Amino acid sequence: MRIDSDLPEQPTEALPILALDEANFNTFTLQIPALVIDFFTDWCGSCRFFAEIFSDVSLEYPEIQFCICNTEENSRIAAELRIRAVPTLMFIKNGTVVKIRTGALSKEEFRDDLNSVFRA
Repeated sequence: MRIDSDLPEQPTEALPILALDEANFNTFTLQIPALVIDFFTDWCGSCRFFAEIFSDVSLEYPEIQFCICNTEENSRIAAELRIRAVPTLMFIKNGTVVKIRTGALSKEEFRDDLNSVFRA
């Protein structure tokens, strides 16, 4: 019989947002069990708008690793994943992409997606 005290503790503090690049992308996306990636560019107004929401909401979900990936600096990743618009969000569980959203989301929409993917 398993007792609650035997369960691993859930993180209580948000993890820092990781910047993914061609050197670390596969390692992190395959080894971290729950992550969401914000694909962006520096010149994109919607990306800049959503960046603040992404950062704020990340503090509410310490069990999820939040990552960013600049598609201009990492064009090979963007091409392989067929990222055609920014911002694009990719939700990954246990190395598998389970949801992709394109466009800047409101905080409520982003929370709804996170809850449906990771807390359902």
